Amino acid sequence: MSGNVLIQGKRKSDRTIVEEVRTTNEGYIITHNNPEAEDAFGRVRVSNPFTVFDSKLITADKKELFWDESTVSGSGVTASTPTIGKPYVDILSTINTASNFVRQTFQRFNYQPGKSQLILMTGVLNLTGGGTGVQTYFGSLDDDNGIAFMYDEGTTKVVARSNDSGTPVDTETAQTDWNLDVMDGTGSPSNPSGILVDWTKAQIFVFDFQWLSVGRIRWGLEIGGILYYIHEQSQVNTSIIPWASTPNLPLRYQQITTGSSAASSARVICCSVISEGGADFTGTTQSEGTTGTINANTLGVFYALAGARLKDAHTGTTVSPVGVSVVALTKDPFEWQLRRNPTVAGSPTYADKADSALQTFVGDQAGNPSVNTVTGGTTIARGFGGSGQSDATSIRSKVILGEAIDGTKDTFVLCIRPLTVNMDAEGAMLWDEVV
Repeated sequence: MSGNVLIQGKRKSDRTIVEEVRTTNEGYIITHNNPEAEDAFGRVRVSNPFTVFDSKLITADKKELFWDESTVSGSGVTASTPTIGKPYVDILSTINTASNFVRQTFQRFNYQPGKSQLILMTGVLNLTGGGTGVQTYFGSLDDDNGIAFMYDEGTTKVVARSNDSGTPVDTETAQTDWNLDVMDGTGSPSNPSGILVDWTKAQIFVFDFQWLSVGRIRWGLEIGGILYYIHEQSQVNTSIIPWASTPNLPLRYQQITTGSSAASSARVICCSVISEGGADFTGTTQSEGTTGTINANTLGVFYALAGARLKDAHTGTTVSPVGVSVVALTKDPFEWQLRRNPTVAGSPTYADKADSALQTFVGDQAGNPSVNTVTGGTTIARGFGGSGQSDATSIRSKVILGEAIDGTKDTFVLCIRPLTVNMDAEGAMLWDEVV
């Protein structure tokens, strides 16, 4: 037998939650009228979010392995350095100075169709100054696509950006036109929460979306432990084109000023990207390696075995290193390292790898040991091998391939250092690709 039962409850905001429990032959189905309890696909949120990325500034470190900062144009902008007592970065512009400053992740975060992607960002959208000529963006976006909160010369908006036409177009909705809650403190039907939001104070900015090219986007604020959705839009049954060319986007904090702007600032604090309902590996495992001997002749010098970087048209692909295999063909011990963005002598030529999102190169195999020596960069994995032996190692690294704000691609280079002289070696690196 089946039937219906109504259950009512209260939250701290005094908003009534009504849930309908429908008993069926298969069990119980619960529906409710509180949208913050549902993900972008209308599924009840439960406590198993899968964190794709998170960043907090709790030490005197800007997390430069994960974030790039650039004055894209103009001048007069500085970005503070966090301290233990002040875990945030302030973007500071000077009076009457045109500039475009961006703080953005190298990584673009993979969206998995059928999963709700939830993004949380904290900060102060308009800390000081503002007004004429000042625009600030907090969101998941680049120059071509994305979603954001925007402070626009005194008006706060939500933005959906699309490059489907070949030219980026922003759909901007001002606060007074938000279709769920205008947050103006009036308690009117258009402000069901009754909250007056203060954009000069820290906020938890919330975005979730179901891409599938045409799905729903929601913008929200979490205040007092309660998530309030303030605006939503959908392309379903209203459009024939996607709301963005790609859902695989970086996180960005951006401030733009003009030659007539007041000195202004915005505050960057913390963020997280979450795949709701888990995440599954649905990509491929690829590899690149030598096909001949690398002469590693000089004690203490690192020599390139193989390298990889993203192709221009594949910047949204998630590429994670998963393993290396290195062998000494002579009876010499060695150290191997996997480095991010080192300098490789001889300017090796990267070539497109078939059926892959990457371009790759292999070290010089023509018997010239000085061609592809390696210096600098950041070591993200390392190991040692014995005399005349091989070393095969799995790697688990949160540092993945991305690109800087100016389009410079990250590189991974596998290199080897002989612990004696005149070593011959070969090696390979392996990675996972998820589009």
